[in-house]
Amino acid sequence: MTITSPPPPSPVRSGSRSGRSRSAGLPLGRFLAGMVLAASIVAVDVLRGETGARAVDYPSWEDVLAARGNEAAKSAEVTRIQGLIAQLQDEVAAAQALAIQRADEYSAAQDAYDTGVFRAGELSTQAEEARATAEASNRQAGLLISQFVRTGGGDITVNLLVSGEQSSDMLYQLGAMSQLSQKTIRLHEVAEQDRNTADALTAQADIAASELDGLRIAAEAAFVVAQEAQAASEAALAEQESQRIVLEEQLKALTDATAKTEAEYQAGVEERRRQEEAARAAAAAAAAAAAVAAGSPSGGGGSYAVGPGGQGWSNPFPGSRVSDEWGQRFHPIDHVWRLHAGIDLVYSGGTCGRTVYAASAGTVTQASYNGGLGNSVTINHGNGWTTVYGHNSSLIVGRGATVSEGQPIAYAGTTGASTGCHVHFETRTNGTSQNPRSLLGPLGVSF
Repeated sequence: MTITSPPPPSPVRSGSRSGRSRSAGLPLGRFLAGMVLAASIVAVDVLRGETGARAVDYPSWEDVLAARGNEAAKSAEVTRIQGLIAQLQDEVAAAQALAIQRADEYSAAQDAYDTGVFRAGELSTQAEEARATAEASNRQAGLLISQFVRTGGGDITVNLLVSGEQSSDMLYQLGAMSQLSQKTIRLHEVAEQDRNTADALTAQADIAASELDGLRIAAEAAFVVAQEAQAASEAALAEQESQRIVLEEQLKALTDATAKTEAEYQAGVEERRRQEEAARAAAAAAAAAAAVAAGSPSGGGGSYAVGPGGQGWSNPFPGSRVSDEWGQRFHPIDHVWRLHAGIDLVYSGGTCGRTVYAASAGTVTQASYNGGLGNSVTINHGNGWTTVYGHNSSLIVGRGATVSEGQPIAYAGTTGASTGCHVHFETRTNGTSQNPRSLLGPLGVSF
């Protein structure tokens, strides 16, 4: 059955995980503290059961029969049932809004962690380069000093007094030694500056690295809370779909001129359920047919090689090209620098509605609206490896489903923060973003 997630709360725009992250202008420490606090608060809310469905006293068929015999009682029961139907709709809307809010919070927390990891690594690399430059300058200065000593520069005054050479030669030697000495001093100054730069960058890298654990914990906690909120939303929707049919049939039994028997009432409920299930199945079939008509591949990406988890890996969007690479970039919507934690895949002949496939076997841990990624799917492949597929128009699989390599999981789209149809594809190990090319490229999977 095709799963359609709650619509994102903002218009379709540009390609990244978070379309409106409030973290852009905040210092990392302040944002970290805020995210940890927010994750803690919502975690407590979930544990308290504030997002769970409450028990409702729905009317029974006996209540309906009793009310039919008295106009006042019937009117009261009609009002009660109408109120329950409206209440169910309100609870679904509130649960879906909360799920969207929690998904946005997770998206912001994941963005902060991804960018923090990248920045810490970048600072560490810069510190190593500065330290290597300082060492090179020191070595060059040492070579010049050795040359200075070998040419007699260690006692240039004595050489001038005892040498029988022409004074012009000695003056030339003196000038050369002076220039050599000045160059050595400059090299030492440059080396000292590079050492200071390396020390400063190392200190920044240490601070950034020390914040990563907190950012990772905040992201993991926010993910759990987002999934709890999504589960509550799905439960509210399921209850609404189930109870609405019963309540509407009871309402019909109360307001119809002809009295129904309990058997007729039950038959009406079952027929309504059958019709709605058939309508959902027809919608799923239509979506699949539309994807095929749009030119979706008839099968998965094929098994190219064995990946880190011991299973096969393949291209999730076979035959596509990469329109945007993994790495730090200037966000086209928020206008800040942050990590683009995946690669974007498109087809030259049109992308929307094309089938997205599981890159490897695993278990679906998330299948819903996911902040800037819109309708996304996350698959756990074991051994710490996960993949994420974002911006889909609709989803084929649900949370908890077991999928095989090359199995259809979604239809490409432009939901969330996206300027056009594409698949945002991420690979992660123990929650840390990896360049998908570094995983799939060596395995023979081309993009």
